[in-house]
Amino acid sequence: MLRLLLFGRQVYLKYSMDEMSVYAAQASFFIIMAAFPFFMVLLALIQVAPMIHEADLLRFLLPAIPDRFQGLLIYLLDSLHSDSPAALISVTALAAVWSAAKGMLGIEKGLNRVFGVTSPRNYILRRALCSVYTLAFSLMCVTSLALLVFGSFLQEMLLKWFPALSYLSGMISLGRGLVMFIMLMIFFTAIYTALPHRRLSICGQIPGAMFSAAGWALTSLAFSVYFRYFGTYAVTYGSLTAVILFMLWLYVSICILFVGAEINWFLLFYKEKIMSIKENGLP
Repeated sequence: MLRLLLFGRQVYLKYSMDEMSVYAAQASFFIIMAAFPFFMVLLALIQVAPMIHEADLLRFLLPAIPDRFQGLLIYLLDSLHSDSPAALISVTALAAVWSAAKGMLGIEKGLNRVFGVTSPRNYILRRALCSVYTLAFSLMCVTSLALLVFGSFLQEMLLKWFPALSYLSGMISLGRGLVMFIMLMIFFTAIYTALPHRRLSICGQIPGAMFSAAGWALTSLAFSVYFRYFGTYAVTYGSLTAVILFMLWLYVSICILFVGAEINWFLLFYKEKIMSIKENGLP
């Protein structure tokens, strides 16, 4: 136990020395900036999707939001069916990906700082690669929020539509968390392996990926508890409450990502140190 506490202290000291919170804030800022054009793209896609009808959306979304904001939701959905330029989708999508790619670029810089390297890659190439990782990162964020924060609501709706599955309620909850953990662990392992400009083994990134996956799951679970038991405060203090909480969740999640990278660095450092001792024939 004492050894684990000392290891945690070493990770914290290096995390502070590397100023990881600055990189986390930078990445969060640009990802949040990209959220607005992302939602514009989402609304535009809903407009042109033939299989999505306004009545179905209202039946699904209205029970999930406070009464005060239901009028605004109905107005937005009505506006979707008015004529708008088709080019809006492509232009806004490019703006969203380009803006958010700078956030992923901040994550890349942070990981390079952890491992003490710099990236000599061409800026355009780095930005293009970060755009691809941004799409995967955005999908993971949406999936994380959907499965953990709104997972209980989705499970209740599923059981309402298919009552025959009620005896599987416990298994559905367990399966939801397990699938989320595995998806996050695979995603973090890929990020830790591919983004830093240093050759790293996939297996060597699994410990930090497991820590980050567990941290993200616990963070999302905390926000799930808030929305379930304290969601009425959003009505009292306005819809900005949810926005601020989302910003805080994203910042904390990226900080956890960097802590996982620091754990991997220490494990790699100890491994290289042991190999060096063996090669030099020291006891």
